[in-house]
Amino acid sequence: MKFKVRFLKPFVTVFLIAFFAAQSFAQFAISNAEEIAKIKNGTTYIVMKDPASPAAQPYIDIYKKYWTFSKIEFIKYSEIEKYLSPENSFFTIGSYATTVQYINIKNGVSRDGISYTNTHLYLALWSCDKKFFKSKKKELTNKHQNEIARIELFTDFETLNQPEKIYDSDYDGGGHIRNWSPGILKNYIQQLMVLLKNGKENSLYKRTIEPAKLKALKKQILYVPDYTLIKFSPFNGDESKKLEEKEIFEDYKYAYSIISMQDLNDKILNATEPFYYLIYVKSSTDKYLTVMNAATGEVIYTVYSAMSYNIKSNDLEDLSDKIEK
Repeated sequence: MKFKVRFLKPFVTVFLIAFFAAQSFAQFAISNAEEIAKIKNGTTYIVMKDPASPAAQPYIDIYKKYWTFSKIEFIKYSEIEKYLSPENSFFTIGSYATTVQYINIKNGVSRDGISYTNTHLYLALWSCDKKFFKSKKKELTNKHQNEIARIELFTDFETLNQPEKIYDSDYDGGGHIRNWSPGILKNYIQQLMVLLKNGKENSLYKRTIEPAKLKALKKQILYVPDYTLIKFSPFNGDESKKLEEKEIFEDYKYAYSIISMQDLNDKILNATEPFYYLIYVKSSTDKYLTVMNAATGEVIYTVYSAMSYNIKSNDLEDLSDKIEK
């Protein structure tokens, strides 16, 4: 039996339409809800390059402290096949890529050269499909994985361009994953367990706005990780330039503070009282803005924009308007 880390690359043909609808979505997804009760009684394996690596230890400590939904163990990617069983589940960093080709609407003829690949990376919790255990050919691929939970990750262009390289990094991502630290993982796990205990499916595209809780930001500082101001060029993948902070926050009416990821991580892990921070995620051409409670991991605000590559001033203006109401 052989386990394959694969990236799905289905070919999708779409019509070129000069209109994109902005919608509000979530950063977390729960699916295959019927699997939730089953995995609760099994073992959840957190899979990584090397659990003995010093870089992995802070993340392992977070899982041990905050993941209480099931029993957990830590294994290498090469060891997955040893632990496959119907009641077990796995946390892995996964990916899928979709190739999109534009079609001439008038005659349906493909326009040469107008195509691109969308790649999404995410932290996934999954179990193995029953059909796998009945199959004579024991080769685990994506089609055998029942995805139960998914959290979107924001990687640099180098990783987005070659997502398989993420498996060469330790569990800290080697600096290639921007919304990733032991502190942020703590909050992700806290929120994820709330959703799993709820036992219901939660669409990746669910709007989340909590007006009563957003009012806290009238008096509290909103912490914003400094990577949020990285300016991405969709034409060449350049990420060397910065957005102008004054322009981005000119219409945000309340207090905020730009903070390094290291300082934000330390602040989350050492917090004695709740505070709020902004998580910006660019997943291929999808953009998510989420405000999280650092004490509980609760999401009090999240919005989504399609075909958007950078944070914009109106993103913060919209958040400011929701706080004001």
